[in-house]
Amino acid sequence: MQDRWDRFIWLIVMLPLLVFFLMTVLISLYLEQFTPWRGVVPVILGFGVFFLVLGYFLRSRFGRMAL
Repeated sequence: MQDRWDRFIWLIVMLPLLVFFLMTVLISLYLEQFTPWRGVVPVILGFGVFFLVLGYFLRSRFGRMAL
């Protein structure tokens, strides 16, 4: 039973982060088409990767304490 809940909590935490990262990539691809916004694309991708890694780290380190 605990293993099932553990997988469920991982899904609940990581799925929104992955959706956010996918939206970040799509927005970056869209902004790449416009010359004035090309410099912003690495910053946007950096924020997306940062929040994905931070969410994974917080879930793996402190997920059990939150439950």
